[in-house]
Amino acid sequence: MDAMDKSPQKRKTKRVVAAVIIVAVVALAVYTFYDFNGHSLDPSDRQVLLIVTDSMDGNVTEYEINSFPKNTLIMVKHLSAEEIGEIKIGDVLSFKMADGKLNHHRVIGFHLDDPSGAWIETTGDNPSYHSTDHVSLNDINGKVIGTMQWIGHLVTFVKQNFLLVIALLAGIAIAGEIYRYVKTGKELKE
Repeated sequence: MDAMDKSPQKRKTKRVVAAVIIVAVVALAVYTFYDFNGHSLDPSDRQVLLIVTDSMDGNVTEYEINSFPKNTLIMVKHLSAEEIGEIKIGDVLSFKMADGKLNHHRVIGFHLDDPSGAWIETTGDNPSYHSTDHVSLNDINGKVIGTMQWIGHLVTFVKQNFLLVIALLAGIAIAGEIYRYVKTGKELKE
């Protein structure tokens, strides 16, 4: 009889845990896709990317988006033609390179009156990189509006240790089931 009294309580606890998880996921989604500057909550104009080089790992800057190391998760806001005109020195742009890959560097200059076409000059924050990029306005993918280093490191860890993470999660699930089985067995004996 005692085990039956606990059953509704266990179900209630499971519902509360599920509700907390759902609220946390929704809150994370809102935080991730809303930049708190009055922009839309529409995730279709955002892109989350993992930085795989250290070209932006430099000294602390006074800019809105500071330098960030390899394995940082960044959020890029896609820009309309009007918003491209609002780009300023210090912004970090996401742009397509000649090989089609995306790169992310800081704006250091504008060349809008060039007879061959307007372009923006960018460079990485890492002082060991001495190159600049000439980015055509047509190649701009968007502007970096946020960085999340610890989540990026977590994503990188999971990618590099996928089988270990799966084994760990399976082990936790199995241990939980064994504990529940043993506890239920003890309750039945009493």
